[in-house]
Amino acid sequence: MFLTNLYLLVEAGSFVVCVLLYKTLKSSNLKYFLPFLLLTIVIELVGNWLMGKGIRNYLMFNLFTSTEFIFYAFLFYKHFKLTGFKKFALFFIPFYILCVTVNVSFIQGPNNFHTYTFLLGSFFIVTFCCLFFYESVLPDYLDNALTKQPFFWVCTGLLLFYLGSVIINALFEYLRSFDMQEEGKRIYGIINQSLNVVLYSAFIFAFLLCRKNSKTYSLQS
Repeated sequence: MFLTNLYLLVEAGSFVVCVLLYKTLKSSNLKYFLPFLLLTIVIELVGNWLMGKGIRNYLMFNLFTSTEFIFYAFLFYKHFKLTGFKKFALFFIPFYILCVTVNVSFIQGPNNFHTYTFLLGSFFIVTFCCLFFYESVLPDYLDNALTKQPFFWVCTGLLLFYLGSVIINALFEYLRSFDMQEEGKRIYGIINQSLNVVLYSAFIFAFLLCRKNSKTYSLQS
């Protein structure tokens, strides 16, 4: 319960910080987080309300998590500088939509969570993170220290979250195969909520750093 409340608090906090700092964020690509985080909170509230009534709306979460991957791919597209990387991120969007459509329609169905395409999306996000780190240390694009770049923290949060997601999904399948489904669900919940705390904390830090960088730039102008 504590982790659940902490996760929801940090998630809501990321949206509040985004709203408060939007005047600064709107000059960067982080401005796109405002509608995305609003949608995230709405889905979270609706999902919790439905679960309280014993309803599991897998289709809603399938659509939302798919939207997450598309949103993050769009962010990477906006941040990449190398043409090949930008094209790769752009290619992923229609490719992933096609994969999810096929999976939900013909393979896992709309009444199950789309684990296959979730893992596929996770793999691509981890790949995008690695490409971002690689590009960031190239001499032509090494403008300032990585830790002073807001998107570095967004990327770090995404890398930790989606690497962790791959591991816990594999762990859950292992536990379930040994008739430990309930224990698997408990472990899955603890790790997943912890990863969410890390992810949204990284977003908050990126927003705050964007404001700090803006102030530093103003003082130097």
